[in-house]
Amino acid sequence: MSHTALVWSALIVYVVITFALTIRGMRRTKDLASFAVGNRDIAPGWVGLSLTAQLTSVATFVVNPGLVYHYGLSALLGLGFAAGMGIIAGLCLLSGPFRTVGDKVKALTIPQWIGSRYDSKGLRLFFAVISLSLISFIVLIAVAIALTLFSLLQMTDINQTTWLVVGVMAFVFSYTLLGGANTSTYTNAIQAIVMLIVGLILIFSGYEHFTSGEGLFAKLAAIDPGLTAMTNAGSPFFRNFLEVFFCNFLVGLAIVCQPHILGKSLLLKDESQIKTYLATAIIAGTVFVSVMLVGLYARVTLPQLTAVDRVVPTYIAMNFGSATQVLISIGLLCAGISTLEGLLLALSAIFSSDIYLTLKPLSAENRDAELKKALTFGRVALVIVGFICIGLSVWQLNNPTGGSVAIFAQYGVYLLFTATFLPIACGLFLPAVTRELITKGVIASTVFYFLPALLFKVAPTLPIISMSNNPAILATFGILAGWLVVGGGLALQPKAAKE
Repeated sequence: MSHTALVWSALIVYVVITFALTIRGMRRTKDLASFAVGNRDIAPGWVGLSLTAQLTSVATFVVNPGLVYHYGLSALLGLGFAAGMGIIAGLCLLSGPFRTVGDKVKALTIPQWIGSRYDSKGLRLFFAVISLSLISFIVLIAVAIALTLFSLLQMTDINQTTWLVVGVMAFVFSYTLLGGANTSTYTNAIQAIVMLIVGLILIFSGYEHFTSGEGLFAKLAAIDPGLTAMTNAGSPFFRNFLEVFFCNFLVGLAIVCQPHILGKSLLLKDESQIKTYLATAIIAGTVFVSVMLVGLYARVTLPQLTAVDRVVPTYIAMNFGSATQVLISIGLLCAGISTLEGLLLALSAIFSSDIYLTLKPLSAENRDAELKKALTFGRVALVIVGFICIGLSVWQLNNPTGGSVAIFAQYGVYLLFTATFLPIACGLFLPAVTRELITKGVIASTVFYFLPALLFKVAPTLPIISMSNNPAILATFGILAGWLVVGGGLALQPKAAKE
């Protein structure tokens, strides 16, 4: 069988399985609640795999190895080790308590959870609107998938990637809108299994660099000594220990507060499932993060510098046979599509629950009819978002921000979890924090996320401000500012109010 025939056969099988699961999910999706969080009868191991698949996007498999390729060990330590430890800490600290509170208030989304916890429609609407920044991450995934398919199908005209973006969007949007969480959880879990197989293949593809000759790090040092240092002064994002370790750990800790990640715990039936859910996610996630080693392998095997977003597709094409290329590429597609599903599902639920129903509250007389209208509103709004994402994806294909669509995505996504981390953590662990105080903290987080970038235009040589091109620095400023406001407010509260 030719390479092209093998590719199309694999893609057809993937599409058929997905739509079979979609039909199953449609039969089980009867209302807004079952669309957003399913029927809570899915085994915790499957939910854990689904979480890992959505948390491990195509950025982990394609974009981040490209950054490791360019900036070496410092990027691996920052994006892999520091951020990975932050994510594990965030999941372990927040998942159980978040699910418990969410179950009590019957929350379907993170904005609804925040609005219920602080009894504030304003906060609920604010976080519903700010969640639209997830569009930037959808664009990242669409671009990465299009480039992967472009390489896999051995196309030669780069303009054809536009049609690949359209095809990917139409496919994923259609089955996510039809099947909801009941489809997404199972497709994610199957995708995670494929990703595990592919991840192990990629991790062990460079084993000879460790067992023969001068060794991987000696080869890297011969190319550029900066590639083997814990920090890389010549990079734009890993220049010092602050950027590599502290900022990435803090980002990892907060990144779990995205709607499609922390909200996954709401699919669990009860608290007894938390341990299995987290153990599955952490084990699978460790394998996925280790795929970033491919960036180091590629640096010593590719003949010349390659653009960040094209490193992994080029490495695969040069180092594997046709059948293995197809399997790995399907795994990369799974990594992207699984996260894309989660983002779309979260946004649709937010449109329905946190925008429509907040602006038009339910009443006893029209409850069922309005819930159906809310679900329809969410689906229609998501179609509109789809067209916006296609336009932005084409723009990023031609004009990638900072040399990689990943930077464009980070500016949007980092803003979201910078603002969201504070109210969730305070809502879980600091009951004395009032609605007024958390509102001030959220405002501070949002303002200080943008402030360093604005100050850079005025005083670009100030030591910390000069690093504001790094979204992790912006997130760190925002998170710390919010906590300082809340901490100061608690310190000034009368003793009786704290109790």
